[in-house]
Order: sequence, then C-alpha cells, then structure tokens
Amino acid sequence: MIIVCDNYRKDELLSKSNKISNVKYMNKIEFIHKFYFDYDKRTIYELCEYYGFNYENSKMYLDNIYYIEDKYYGVEKLDKLVSIKKYLDSNNLLIYDKLFKEFLKNNEVVFDSIELDKFDNIMIEELESITNVRVINKEYNHYNHDVIEFKTMDEEVEYVAIKICELIDNGVSINKIKISGINEDYNNSIKRIFDMYNLKISESINLYSTNTVRMFIDNFNSNINKTIEILKNSKCDNDTIDSIIDIVNSYNFISDYNKVKDMIISELKNLTKEIHYDNEIEVIDIMNNNITDEYVFYLNYNQESIPKVHIDDSYITDNIRDLTKLDRLEVINKRERINIKNSLESIKNLTITYKLKSPFASFNMANVLDCNVIKGIIPNDKNYSSISNKVNLTIYYDDFIKYNNISPNMSLFSKHYKIDYKSFNNDYNGIKKDDLNKYLNNKLTLSYTSMNDYYKCSFKYYLKYILKIDKMRDITTRHIGSIFHYVLEECIDETNPDINSIINKYITDNKIEMSYKEKFFLNKLSEELPFLLETLQKQNDYIILKKRLYEEKIKLEYNDKINITFVGVIDKILYDDDIYALVDYKTGNDSIDLSLNYYGINMQLAIYLFLASKRFKEAKFAGFYLQYILNKSSKGEDITKKESKLKLCGYSNSKYISNFDKTYENSSLIKSLKVKNDGTFYSTSKILSNDEVNNLIILAENKIKESIKKIQNCEFDINPKNIDGKNVSCEFCPYNDICFKNNKNILYLNKVDNFL
Repeated sequence: MIIVCDNYRKDELLSKSNKISNVKYMNKIEFIHKFYFDYDKRTIYELCEYYGFNYENSKMYLDNIYYIEDKYYGVEKLDKLVSIKKYLDSNNLLIYDKLFKEFLKNNEVVFDSIELDKFDNIMIEELESITNVRVINKEYNHYNHDVIEFKTMDEEVEYVAIKICELIDNGVSINKIKISGINEDYNNSIKRIFDMYNLKISESINLYSTNTVRMFIDNFNSNINKTIEILKNSKCDNDTIDSIIDIVNSYNFISDYNKVKDMIISELKNLTKEIHYDNEIEVIDIMNNNITDEYVFYLNYNQESIPKVHIDDSYITDNIRDLTKLDRLEVINKRERINIKNSLESIKNLTITYKLKSPFASFNMANVLDCNVIKGIIPNDKNYSSISNKVNLTIYYDDFIKYNNISPNMSLFSKHYKIDYKSFNNDYNGIKKDDLNKYLNNKLTLSYTSMNDYYKCSFKYYLKYILKIDKMRDITTRHIGSIFHYVLEECIDETNPDINSIINKYITDNKIEMSYKEKFFLNKLSEELPFLLETLQKQNDYIILKKRLYEEKIKLEYNDKINITFVGVIDKILYDDDIYALVDYKTGNDSIDLSLNYYGINMQLAIYLFLASKRFKEAKFAGFYLQYILNKSSKGEDITKKESKLKLCGYSNSKYISNFDKTYENSSLIKSLKVKNDGTFYSTSKILSNDEVNNLIILAENKIKESIKKIQNCEFDINPKNIDGKNVSCEFCPYNDICFKNNKNILYLNKVDNFL
C-alpha cells in the first residue's frame, strides 16, 4: 500500500501503528514526480543553455509542464510548454520511473487527509485505470471562538507573551504551546517583546548576505574545490560551508563550474539557516498540523493576511486555466477560505488575535469566522517582565504628554518603577576587538568609498559596512553610470559604433532589470553618448600620452590582526614611458577640493594617485582628474560650451604637464588650465608641484593606514564633521533615524588649505 499524505499525518499514522506494516508513505509532490516525471539540476542547466533562460525561469517552465498535455493548444504560452517538454523528452532530460507504475499495479494508493484539486482528481482518474485508489477526507471538529482586537501589533504580541507565561505558570508544558499566523512583519515585535519575557521562537536567517557566502561568490572558480578550500582556510562558518557544498555537489555533472555560476548563486539567494533554542515555542501552520490538546495562539487574524488570496500573476494565467489541469483562481480562493475556516474551528484551545495597525500600516479584521470580537486588554495583575513594564510606562507617558490620554495602568506602573523619562543616550558603547575579528572572519575589504564614509562619520561606516544595514536607495544612477562606463570602454576608439547594441548587450549580460525610471533616463542620456564619444576622441588629439589602460583594478594587502584588502578601480590611465595621467569618469558631482583631504575626506584623486604609485613604481604623474560625463546641457547650448563641460577637472603637476597636454598653455583638455605671458600659471589653474604630488601620495597612504588602525580598534563613534560651518557628513545620510546625532557628537573643524 502507498499512503499519500502530509508529513504531520505520516507521523500520526506511524505513532498509532503497533506493528511493522508493508506501507510506503509519500507526500503529494513526491508521488507526482514518481507518477509523471522528475527533473534534476542537469535538466535545468540544459534548459538554460538551449533556451537562454535563467535558473528561476527554467524551474518555472518545468513546474508548469505538469499541467499540460502533449497536444496543440493554439495558445502561445501553453504551446511553448509543449515545445519545451518535447525538447526535454527528445534529449532524455526528464526522469521517468517506469518501475513505479508497475509497482502501483499491485499496491493500493490511499490519499489520506489531502485537500484535492483539479490536478489531483485528474491524476486519480489515471491511477484508477492501474490500481485501486481510496480517498480519506480530513476530519474537522467545530469549536466556536472569540477574536481579540488590539490597537497595535506590539500590544497583540505582548498579550500573547503574557498568556503564554500564564500557561507555563499553570503547569502547561512549553511543548504544548504553539504560535501560528505570523509573517515576517512580526519578526521584530516578537523578538523584542518575547525576549523581555524570556520566551524564544525559532529564527530563519538568509545566508546569502553572510561573509561566508559573499567570500564564496567573490572567489568563485571553475575548480570549485579551490574556492571551498579558501573558505575553510579563512575559518568561515562550517555549517554554511556544508550547505554550500551540498548545493555545489548537485552540479557534479559538469567540470567547469563557471558554466553554472549563475545557477548556484540563484540557489544561494534562497539559502537559509534555522536557529533553534532550548524550550522554544514552535511556530506552526495550522493547515498542515494535527492539533489535539495543544494551546494555539493564532496572531495576525487580519483581512490582509487571511485567507491567502491567490492573484493572477503566474505563468498560466486565469483566462487559460480551463485548458489545463489547473483550477480557476476563483475555485482556489474559495477552497483556501473553507480550509482555513475548518482548520481554525477544529482547534479546541485556540486564542485568535488581530491588530488595527503596525508602525507602517493600518489593518482590518478578517471575516473568515462567525465570531464575537473582544477588545484586548494587557493584564497588569501579573509581573512576568519588569523590562516590558518600564517600556510600557514610557509609552503611557508619551500618550499623556502628547494627547492627554491617561492609561489606567500609568499610575500603577509609576509607583513601582522609576525611569528617566525623555532621557536618551545615543553614544556608541563599543564592541570587543576579538568579537569584531570573529564577525568579519578575520577579513575585510576597504575602498575609497568606504574609507570616505569612515572619515565622514565612523558610525555610518559601522552601520553600512560592518552591520551591513542596507538602507533602501535609488540605484538608477548606479546602473546608468555602469552602462556609460562600459560604453566608453568599448567605443572610445571605434568609428560610428552601434551604441544601442552595446548597451543592450551589457544589460543582457549583467541581467539588469530596468525600471521605467531607469529606461527613461537611459534613453535621454543615450542621446548624448555620440557627442560624448566624439568629444573624447577629439580630446585624444590634445593628449601626448598614447598608451591606455581601462578599468585598472589595483589591490593592496595589509596583514595585521586581520587580512585587509584595499581595492580601487581607475577608469583610465594614460601613459608613455614613465609619464602617467589618471582619469576617473564621474556620473555625479563629486568634489575635487583637496582641502578636506587633511581630514581623510574627498580623497578619491589622492587615493587613486597612491594606488597607481604602488602599481607603477617609477611613474611620474603629470596629473590626476575627474571627468564628469553626465553633465546636462541646456536646450540650444552651443557646441563649444558643451565640449567645455567635458574637460578634465583636477590637478596638474607643473613639472610634467607639458608631457601630457599639448595645449596646456591655454588648455583645450583641462578646465581652467592656462599659462601667463611670463610662463607662470594663472591662479585659477589647479597646479601642484612635484613635491606636493608626492606629499599627497604620502598623505593618502597615511590616511589608509590610519583608517585601518581605527577600524581594527573598533573606533565607531558618532562623529559627523562640520567644516567651516558646513556639515559635510549628514546631508543625504540614510542613517539619521538610527544615530540620533546631537550637537555634542559633531566635530567642528576648519579647512586646512596649505598642508602639502
């Protein structure tokens, strides 16, 4: 006999069985794959190779093939699925278990407590032509329940925490207490409030952003064993390494792992780790559990969450579902509603709660059950958490001062607790060096950008690069900047290049999904690319140095307590013999003001100068510049003015500039560079002596070493800089809502102009 059931039902049946029986248990997905076909990573890989799909699309097509037949539909989407299946069959890429159907002929199939849909019923009809089939419907109880309403999510969660403590206090085993209904929106509230009550639930952590996974991707190699060895030698997390190895081993059919890099990375994006605690409260899905005498708290009984509403966003859309083995969405949603109603009513010891608002949204009560609604009240007669009571007292004070609302608990709590209301210390309290090194896996990468963030405010660096709090930001400029860099590198020496084809190639190769906003800006700015390329090619006529390096990546290793790599990529290096000039393209409005370099700020030019001096030991630098390639032009602006905006902005070495710019005496290449009749430069010219250039290199090296030392010493204080009356750190900083800076945190400094 084969019993098809969910895992919880399998455990229940096995616990009731007193003897060894000839029964094979399978869940529904396993049975479908056995009865029809299965696929593996090779199948997905071949689909990606043949059709050019990505990993996710390949899986989507494979999963939808189950719902169609081998026939002509006259519907593009469905006929595409038929075509894909024919390709897979003709190349033996689907896995058919022929012995399984033979096995079925002599074994009854029982579908036990499975909610059957259209696909299941069609499959059962096919099964009945082979063997006996029985369907055992899931049985439900029907208890009436009240629903408890709370103003906020925090109140809802705290009420549940208190009630759980009461159950434990009354001798109920924590193993008999379950939570259900919550989604990721509840994670913060539950962790924060449950910790106050010494309660724990399991946590699921996405490992994709961890140092171990990032190191794996950064060191990805065709010989994957080398990459794994790097992780092990770097003392990365062993459990995460094992999970990566499990994924990698599923691609052992290929020798060059670079061919499946994108597939592996796609899997890594969904790689999670479950963290469990002793005496934790289990989070369950009431639809897939057999609940008898357990105490269940169902939170989030909100219309926005229950029942789950299936929308028309799948590949096989609702208008063509009747042609397939899939139910219409109306049927699915109706079944979902009935199932959740039956599941809730079947639980005897059930507490149902919902909230009217969270910090980010307002909500309504769900209408699945016919029930009474009770206003929830946080009980104050039992003190399970003094921390929670103090937090709530501050909330009561807030309500009283802001809205003149007096909570009935405020007087009681204020008698028992003395709190420093409206006092707040935002100081960074420090972390241990050993803890930081362990957290970083003894490895850290720095760049000009991260170093600049550190010197602007070391706490911002801590949030962004150590804690990796990635605040949402507009990535439009970043994508467009990358595209422009690529076009310039590919087309700078070409005559009449096909710019649109080059842009489309970059977008396709890098799998960039362009938003409407990005497409709009890209189309507008692409119109300027021919003029930009033409101007850059014209500028080449003024340049004496004819050798070129593009996108030159320079790495420096600093090995102290941890391994630190400083990385920079210089867009363009022009050179001949031992004379060098550096150019970095800019899509923004980065400053070239060296006066802030004394404090480690705005050092991009100095940093690139230092990195180049390390790569090219005998180099003599004629100049170092930024080139603003996305300057907007006014309508009708004349050509000369437009060309002027594309001149190099930066600093020239008075000793070697004549070896770089043919026109340096009245430069057509470098902004504001001009020589007087007496042979000296005008004051508007940004000129440094050779000694000043060398001093700038030394300053850059010292600032890199200083930042490394401070980071290793865990110096991450809140210290934004105000220089000559201007706050250069906090403008546009996305972390203002975290640091709560005040006047005592700000460092007031003066510009230092003559430090070279």
